[in-house]
Amino acid sequence: MEVNVFQFILIVFLAGFRAMDQYSTQLFPFQHALMCWLVGIVLGDPNTGLIVGGTIQLMSMGAAGLGGSSAPDYGMAGMVATVLACITGSSDVSVGLAVGVAVAMLYVQLDVIFKIYNSWVFSVIRKHAIAGEYNKMLRSFFLSHIYLFLQGALPMAIVLAFGQAAIDSVLAIMPAWFTGGLTIAAGILPVTGFAMLLTFMPVNKFYAFLIAGYVLAAYLNLGVLPIALLGAVVAIEYFRLKSDKSFIAADVVQNGGELEDE
Repeated sequence: MEVNVFQFILIVFLAGFRAMDQYSTQLFPFQHALMCWLVGIVLGDPNTGLIVGGTIQLMSMGAAGLGGSSAPDYGMAGMVATVLACITGSSDVSVGLAVGVAVAMLYVQLDVIFKIYNSWVFSVIRKHAIAGEYNKMLRSFFLSHIYLFLQGALPMAIVLAFGQAAIDSVLAIMPAWFTGGLTIAAGILPVTGFAMLLTFMPVNKFYAFLIAGYVLAAYLNLGVLPIALLGAVVAIEYFRLKSDKSFIAADVVQNGGELEDE
């Protein structure tokens, strides 16, 4: 499909706003599925946007840039993958996801540049604060916003402007074993995201629920939604039991008069 001028401007704006919002207003922080869905709506294929966005959302779970470190921008990866999948019209989104993840990895370098740039912005803000020029100090904050917007908008503009020809050339030379590998990788990455998330959860204490979830998915072939609803039921009842005074009293007696540290 061909991207018209209106779609081009709107998608570039969404990419720039998402990058800026992540560090500033935080109206949609880390809502990758939502942003991919909006890109899909703009391109007339919201279903593909949801598929790509849901996959990216799973891939990004447990991944964060902590302590000043830079992490891949999975939001940009999802938006790029959605654009590529919609432009090519392919029902297999694995190639788009692979290219999107590659863009996200390269995006790390832009984040490093932003942190260096932001150090200069801080020095400007501090200079105005010391001089008592508070209006200039407040306006200086937007220097970071401008960079963040461009950091998201420019890569997306490049993808939209040259994506079709570049994708056709790359797909033409890709062997079948390589595209098959991309498909397998696209399936492994969401699992990796879940594994990273589980490292932050009390798995040793609640391993029985993991076994129950595995049985429901692998042997009963239930989808994500019914398993999530069953998990919600278990969580609600567990919370009610823990909140019940008689249950707490029995738990205290069972643990030798000491409250269990959750």
